[in-house]
Amino acid sequence: MSIRYAVSLLTDPDFTARAYRARQLICGQYACWAAEMHMLHMPMSDYFPLAGGADAEAQLAGELERLAERYRRVSPRFPLFNRGITTTRATEADGNIWLDFSPEVVNESLYRLQSLAADLLERNPAVGGERRVFSPDFPPQMPLLSHANLADSVFDSALEFARAVTDELKVSQITRAWRLALTRFESNAAGDDWTGGRWAADLQWRAVGSFSL
Repeated sequence: MSIRYAVSLLTDPDFTARAYRARQLICGQYACWAAEMHMLHMPMSDYFPLAGGADAEAQLAGELERLAERYRRVSPRFPLFNRGITTTRATEADGNIWLDFSPEVVNESLYRLQSLAADLLERNPAVGGERRVFSPDFPPQMPLLSHANLADSVFDSALEFARAVTDELKVSQITRAWRLALTRFESNAAGDDWTGGRWAADLQWRAVGSFSL
C-alpha cells in the first residue's frame, strides 16, 4: 500500500454542497471518477510522503492547527472568488475541468496562506518531495473532472455540460475559506508514482485534521 498526504483548503458548506453536486453530475455523465475519489477541496500542496508514522502525522497536524489558528486571528473566513470553469488538457488522455480561483488581482489572503503552508511543509524533516506555491503551473482550483481520457468532441461536450450544470445549480462565484485540512491517502495502484491520476483506481482517504479558518 502506497501512502501519501496532502494539505487542502475547504470552502463554506453551502458553496461546497452546490459544487459537490455539480462535480457528481459531471463525473457521472462522462464516467470519469478521478475527481470523485476526493473530498471537494482546493489542493494547497502536492501529494507528499511522510516519514515517522503516527507520531509524525500527529506533529504535522498540530503544526497545521497552529497555522490555522494564527491565520484566523488576522484574516478570518477570508473571501474566495472564482472565475468559473477552466480546463487543462496536456494530452487527450488527461483532460481536467475545474473552478478557477486564480484572480486577476492576487487574493493576498489565499496566496499567503498557501505560501505559509508550503513553508511549513518545507521545514518539516519528515515531509518528502518538493513544495510548490500557487503559480500558473499550480493554480488555486477546485477539480470537477480530473484525468479524463476523452476524445476531443466528448471533452468539448463535457466542458459545455460543466458550464451548464454549474449555472443551473447556481454555483456562486463567491465563497469563503472554511477549514484547512490534512488528509492521508492510500493506493495500491499508484505505487511510487502519484502523478497522472494513477491512484484513481483504488484511492482511499482519511481526514487526519480539519482546522477552522
